[in-house]
Amino acid sequence: MWKYVAGGLIVLVGSGTYWWQAGESIPLVEVVPVERGSIDSRLQLTGKVINDRTVTLTALLDGEIMAIRAREGDVVEAGTVLAELDSRQALALLDKAQAEVVLQQQAVDAATRNFERTQRLFGVGDASEQEQDDSLDKKLAAQASLQAAQATLTLNQLRYDNALIKSPYDGTVIQQSAETGQWLEAGQPLFTVVATEGIVIEAPVSATDWPRLSVGQRVELSLEDSPDTSWQSEVSWIAPTVIEDESDGNTVAVRLPPGDAAPDLLLGQEVDVDLVFERVDDALIVPIRLLTEQPSGDFSAYVLEDGKASLRTVELGLSGLNEAEVVDGLAEGEQLIVSSGEVLHAGQTVKVMP
Repeated sequence: MWKYVAGGLIVLVGSGTYWWQAGESIPLVEVVPVERGSIDSRLQLTGKVINDRTVTLTALLDGEIMAIRAREGDVVEAGTVLAELDSRQALALLDKAQAEVVLQQQAVDAATRNFERTQRLFGVGDASEQEQDDSLDKKLAAQASLQAAQATLTLNQLRYDNALIKSPYDGTVIQQSAETGQWLEAGQPLFTVVATEGIVIEAPVSATDWPRLSVGQRVELSLEDSPDTSWQSEVSWIAPTVIEDESDGNTVAVRLPPGDAAPDLLLGQEVDVDLVFERVDDALIVPIRLLTEQPSGDFSAYVLEDGKASLRTVELGLSGLNEAEVVDGLAEGEQLIVSSGEVLHAGQTVKVMP
């Protein structure tokens, strides 16, 4: 049995009744519930692994390289000899200075014994005051000569030590600039060593975001080639000056330690840095993609009410990368409509996909 009515068509089939509005189909939609959770505002940056504890070791005296004992990529300990310059002359001068110290020490011992003997003789009247004064002068002169010999020994020890190029700390040789047999002049670079300790991650932040930065801010880190590997750190240093860059604009550098949970990182490696500015817990959260910004600047969303699309004005608080905090306009458990591509309008009947 068919029955037509104005503005629509009613089909009676058994006990069921189906209704189509003229010229309009009922769209199938998905729904997403309004839920509570935590949300934060963050800034996505690209950081680089650096180490300020990098030193270029230079020759401290003129001479020929007798041996190279470290190569690029070698991991070395503090005090490790990386190269030896020709130290034969320095060693000869050192031996001479050591012998001179022994000789002058003997002279001091002899002068001291003579002074003490003269004092005893003077006490019993067997030595004159002049003899006592002379023995004291000889003792003081011998002590002065010993001090001069010790200073010469120290100087020659330093010269000998300067012929040995040593690593100042535990680290890795990242550059080698000379070879065995090469003649060097004082000040010529030999090695560049980067310390094992002191690795940090540095990232540039737009100067417009500088007022929002603070030491101790939480940072989430990850690697582009391993997105499932993530860990946390915090801002430990903020540059005191702005860097002007034609391509990136004005930026401020921030640094942070890799963190205890960090994987093995290489110098120069890029790290994805999410700098967290603010965080709100126990907030009503909705996906930003389900919100529409109106010409007035307000936001709106379609809510499922009694099988229809109800248009709601929504007041937002903190916004993250993909979600936003709802301050007013929605309640926990309400269902937001995800349109399948069709344009919805307020009051339109919709059908939720199973």
